[in-house]
Amino acid sequence: MNIIIFKNKNLTIFLIISITTGVSLVLFSFIGHFLTPARLIPSAFIGGTAGIILGSLLCAKQNIIAGPNLLYVVIFTLLAFGAISFITVFNFNKPVLIIGLFSLIGLSSAISNEYFKKHQAISKNKVFFVVGIFLSIPAIYFVTASIMKFQLGYSFLFNSIDDLLNLTNGQQNFNAITPFLFGGGLLLSFLLNAFSQLELVNKKGFPAFRIARLKINAYNLSVVILTGFIGMLLISYLVIENLS
Repeated sequence: MNIIIFKNKNLTIFLIISITTGVSLVLFSFIGHFLTPARLIPSAFIGGTAGIILGSLLCAKQNIIAGPNLLYVVIFTLLAFGAISFITVFNFNKPVLIIGLFSLIGLSSAISNEYFKKHQAISKNKVFFVVGIFLSIPAIYFVTASIMKFQLGYSFLFNSIDDLLNLTNGQQNFNAITPFLFGGGLLLSFLLNAFSQLELVNKKGFPAFRIARLKINAYNLSVVILTGFIGMLLISYLVIENLS
């Protein structure tokens, strides 16, 4: 598949990922609305995620994104997409804002590609640690705010959540988007930092082969423990809420 590559590769990345994300998001939205009208937001989120991954793979296939940078570009674009999606679901009545926000998706891909192209020696473990913290923040905030309000009686952290829930369709939209932000963020953070504990080692012989060995990194291990703990708290909270 031939793609027109502009002299500025980052412009090409911006256009390709913006187009694939937009088309995939709209397509999945229509499919989701047709199959399950009440699940439009999850369908759109899945579509947007698929579009980001597809666009990034297309760019990598055309050598617009270097292979070593592909995972970084996907991760940071998904981070931007998650934040944009969260803002969007509470502002459906502001189409100009939505269009402006979604134009940032391709921009985040171009910026992350440019950054990691210039910092190729950066440690993968450090990147995954920082990303893991950012991915965990939404769930950590929600769990902390919930415990402080419902167990300790302090609601100042939960006030911002209440403001969102009190918006038109706020509760419904919150319930639709947060499984991806909380559960998806924790899971991705856990997997990235767990796999960073593994190191591939070449073994001589015939035929030559590679094995994976455990290489503990304290920072990444702390994120694995943190996300696992917050995940268990979140699951316990949801179970208790459903039972009550």
